Amino acid sequence: MSARDRQSRWSMLLPRLLLCWSSITIASFGQEAEGPLLTNPPIIAVFPVEDGPDGVHFRYPVAINDLTVVHPQEKLRTLYVKPELEEKVEEAQHNQEHKEAAYSRKPMPDPLSLTPAERALEKFTRTVWPSKTTFLQALEVLNGSDIRLIYERGERKEVRDEPVSLPAGLLLASIDGRITVLAVQPGQKGERGGFQPGDRIITVQGEPFTGSLEEFLEIYRRANLGRRTGEIPSLRFTVFREGHAEPVAVSLPLPPSLQESLLDFPPAMGHGRSE
Repeated sequence: MSARDRQSRWSMLLPRLLLCWSSITIASFGQEAEGPLLTNPPIIAVFPVEDGPDGVHFRYPVAINDLTVVHPQEKLRTLYVKPELEEKVEEAQHNQEHKEAAYSRKPMPDPLSLTPAERALEKFTRTVWPSKTTFLQALEVLNGSDIRLIYERGERKEVRDEPVSLPAGLLLASIDGRITVLAVQPGQKGERGGFQPGDRIITVQGEPFTGSLEEFLEIYRRANLGRRTGEIPSLRFTVFREGHAEPVAVSLPLPPSLQESLLDFPPAMGHGRSE
């Protein structure tokens, strides 16, 4: 390839590099709109929590994010939004207190004392809501992009604190051995791929699927990794859908591969390939 050809190709590549980086930056660091978690149907109508003799539990295994499945035997404690903004304000106040103490020779604040935000977070960890009504009410008011769930995991009742971020915008549960879509977030990948509430997954990439919710999430994560190397364009499914005699084909669009995003562009017009 001649120097002129290389210069021309780089002149075409640079804008695409900048566009790709801008898209990644916006997706990674952009702030989502404040407001409750919006789904179809409303999440409070289908969030499968129920009261039990020892507290609140999920009725079925539920995927609360790409990595985490919460099972019916695991006790739910509370939903909350981490007070990040308050922490920043209090950190500034804490620094100001130290500065004033240094100039006035007053006793320095105890560095081990908890800030109000830290005390609030510790309180969240100790809180146990007694009924499902409290969880549903919280879902109506908490900011949907920042919700976290505290629950007890395993026989040792280890307290876990996990974000609630629906995989591909789908509220997924394992019901009677089938991965079932309980709700769909508008505008997210699941809706764009054709998923609807009530869909029950039959096949994944043409193969029958009767695995666990954890196995399904593993397939989804691996597909995202594979797409980055240009292996597959989307994850394909067939689903049972009420009112349809035949299975319905849907898909999950995956992130574009690095090769497609940056390097797969047409040769410069008017320039032939150098032999």
